[in-house]
Order: sequence, then C-alpha cells, then structure tokens
Amino acid sequence: MNSKRFKSAIKRLLPNKKVNVSLFIVGAQKAKTSALHNYLIKHPYIQGGVKKEINFFNHRDKLSKGVNWYHKQYSPVLFYKPKPIYIDSTPQYLNDINIAEKIHEYNPNSKIVILLREPVSRAFSAWNMYRQFSELNAEEKNKLIEHHVSLDLINKFRNLIDQSPFPSFDAFIERELTSSSSVDTYPSILKRGVYVDQVKAYLDTFGLDNVMIFESNYFKNNKVEVTNSILGFLGLSNLNLKEDRLKPIHSRKYESPISMTAKEKLKEYYKPYNESLFTLINQKFDW
Repeated sequence: MNSKRFKSAIKRLLPNKKVNVSLFIVGAQKAKTSALHNYLIKHPYIQGGVKKEINFFNHRDKLSKGVNWYHKQYSPVLFYKPKPIYIDSTPQYLNDINIAEKIHEYNPNSKIVILLREPVSRAFSAWNMYRQFSELNAEEKNKLIEHHVSLDLINKFRNLIDQSPFPSFDAFIERELTSSSSVDTYPSILKRGVYVDQVKAYLDTFGLDNVMIFESNYFKNNKVEVTNSILGFLGLSNLNLKEDRLKPIHSRKYESPISMTAKEKLKEYYKPYNESLFTLINQKFDW
C-alpha cells in the first residue's frame, strides 16, 4: 500500500470530532421527553450525548465553558460512518423564553421538537417528583445536584428537597398562586405549564417549518407514528419499531391522586393560557 492510500485508510478509522447539534427536544418537563429521546436514538443516523439532558444553554456555569465543552459531551464518530444528526433533549430549554435565541445563535438551522403535557397533571407530576427527591438519602441528593442542578440554583434546590415534611400539593400550589407576580417562586411548577409564551419564542425564532409540537398523551398512545413523523421531518427513513416493545421511561408512582379541589382550581387557572396556546399553534388539545 502506497503512502497516500495508507494515510487515507487511517483517516477513515480515526474519529470525526466535528459536532454540530441540530435536533433539540426542548420540553416540556414531565411530558415523556425521555421516552421520545430513547426511541429517536435507535435510528443509526441520530446520536445522543453522554446523557440525555446536556443542560448547556440553561446552565450559566456550563454555557460559560463554551461550545468546545458542549461538543465534548458527544462521542466521536468514525470517519467511515455517515455523519449523524446530534440530538440534545433538555426539557428545561422550554421554560426560559431566552433559550430559543441562544440555540438559534449556536445553530440557526436547528430543528425543534416540543412535547406538551396537560398542565394540571404536569404540575402534579412535577410536585410528586420533587417529593420523591426529598426522600433520598444525603449521598443520593448530592449526586442529583451534581449532575442536574445549575450552580446558581443549588441552594434553592437543596432547600426545596430538604423540606421535612415535604409540603402537600395543595399547599405547594397555593404558595405559588398567592405569591406576588414579581416573585419567581422556585421551582414554579405552575408557571412551567403556561406554555403559550414558551412555544411562541421557538415559533418566532425558528419558524413554523422547523418546529414540531405534540401532545404527550397523543405521543403515549401513538409512539411509533410520532417517532417516525419526526424522522420524516429530519429527512430520515422510518424505524421498524414495535409499539408494545416501547416501554415508558421515568414512570413514577403516586401515593394518592390529585384532589378535586386542586384539579378544578388549576383547570380554571390554566384555561385562558391554554386557549391562547391553541390559537397560536392552530391545534386544540383535550385539556
């Protein structure tokens, strides 16, 4: 083998370090984004990072490390393999309306996928998750904080999960409902379900042709259809998935159901926001 052919052969075996993330599942929290991420990365042309949620654009400490750090969160691909579509699935990207512009500055050709969950059940699910976090031991809490919490939120998060006894859902939402509108009550489980401005930020930034929006229950009942429609959106072939083999991810148990009082109160609270959302996206969900 001559020198030129030898160098060419070696190059094909070396990893391609060039990364350009172009697919983002931006939310919402507790809307089955983990399941969708796991189904999409079954496709040979889609590659996830070292973990599902990179939390790059929403954590100031990570953002300050720069794009090179971000790209290092993705494993290199061999030169002889087709260049993949890199995916970042971070539900917190939806909650902050400024993140759409940050992603656009990074890659204006990005494709955005949004899963929206009925906001009352989403709030109850979020509360239940934080309640279960409060039951972890000290070591487990520290690991959770280390891997998932931004430096500027560590104290707030620790104060939240260290509450004993942990407040009931009714008490939790009442605190947020009665707080001044100028106060951001951490972790704002109700505010996260006010989707209209969050979704509008992505539609305004990327345009309707680059954003796909699904309702989480529809996805739950039509996993193969939704997964393959996103692959088509990306110009990729369908996956041969079996609906009954697609298992739920991060499913949590509830000690008791949401009270009817809280449910009705929150349905009224979200009603005008939901109607504005439906008008914006020209879809109406059974909420």
